Amino acid sequence: MPGFVRKILIFVTGYAWLLLLAGPGLIALSVYSGWKAEDGHAYVARESLQTVSGTVTQASEVTVKRKRRATKKYYEITVQPDTAGAEARKLRIDYSTPQQLVGNLIDEKVTALVDGSDHELVYEVSTGGATVISYDTTKQRLQAEATSSAQSFSGAGTWIFAILLTLVGAAGVWSNRKLRAADNAQQLAAA
Repeated sequence: MPGFVRKILIFVTGYAWLLLLAGPGLIALSVYSGWKAEDGHAYVARESLQTVSGTVTQASEVTVKRKRRATKKYYEITVQPDTAGAEARKLRIDYSTPQQLVGNLIDEKVTALVDGSDHELVYEVSTGGATVISYDTTKQRLQAEATSSAQSFSGAGTWIFAILLTLVGAAGVWSNRKLRAADNAQQLAAA
């Protein structure tokens, strides 16, 4: 085998470890999404949520654009707590909530149940003693999203693809070692 071809193959197979990691990573993602879709793992229990009370000073629609076509939208409300000197908190409301409902919260006193560990995601909003966004609706939406994600990663095709990635990665790493050993032997023989 000519030396330049061997160098190209060494370079190409040098990245085979990425495939070797991608296969088990895809399997782990499949297992995690299945676990999350099981009852109770997709959402936070009501008792674990933080309560935020105050006046909504502003509301806005936020669009997060990523490099790959994925665009995420949500609403963000700013709540000024009633206690003096407290810092305003920005809370996220899911985009499936009607825009008019979010807009009507401006200048209203609200009490919200918030998951601080999930980017201040709002589970429930009450104003004037009436529930505007219910905990049960949010819980059902999060469960449906987790189930949908699990279904997209749980097919036999995903597992076959993951196993194939692992095998190709292992073969590439093995080939890379053999090619490097042959290249070193050739360089020693030439010297």
